[in-house]
Amino acid sequence: MDISNSSNISGAFASGLQGVQRGNEQVTQASSDIANLTSASAQGSSTGVNLSDSVVELKTGALGVEASAKVLSVANDTLGTLLDTFA
Repeated sequence: MDISNSSNISGAFASGLQGVQRGNEQVTQASSDIANLTSASAQGSSTGVNLSDSVVELKTGALGVEASAKVLSVANDTLGTLLDTFA
């Protein structure tokens, strides 16, 4: 196996993992904003957080995680194919 193929595969794994982590952070932050908004609303105060924006961020983060998981899946399949070919 050529070293450049190995580097490309590991780069795909790294990008996929980084995307999952970023999406997870985005989902966590949006969830926290929504929870704080709900809590503040129950107490009659305002947090300055927009519910619509937080819901959009939540969905965007979830879609980012899904896309990154697909990158990881394709990289895994590609690595398996390379191993089968060269083994």
